[in-house]
Amino acid sequence: MSPAEIRKEKIKLQANLLNGLAIGIVLIGAFTPITHSVYDPSIAASALGLMAVLAIICVATGGALHYHALRRLDALEEQDQ
Repeated sequence: MSPAEIRKEKIKLQANLLNGLAIGIVLIGAFTPITHSVYDPSIAASALGLMAVLAIICVATGGALHYHALRRLDALEEQDQ
C-alpha cells in the first residue's frame, strides 16, 4: 500500500469511529430513556422532563459527531485533487 492509500484508510477508520460513537450516544442517551419511560409507567413526571432534555442533548451530540465524520470524509476528496 502506498502512503496515500494508508492515509485514506486512516481517514475512513476515523470517520467510522466517530459515526459509531454518534450512533451509540443517540441509542443510549435518547432511545433507551424513551423506551424505558414507555414501558415503566411508575416514572415521575419530573424525571420525564429531564429525560427529554437528555435526549435532545444526546441527539444533538450524535448529530455533531456524525457531521464531523462527514467532514473527515470530505478530506478524501481534497486529497484526490
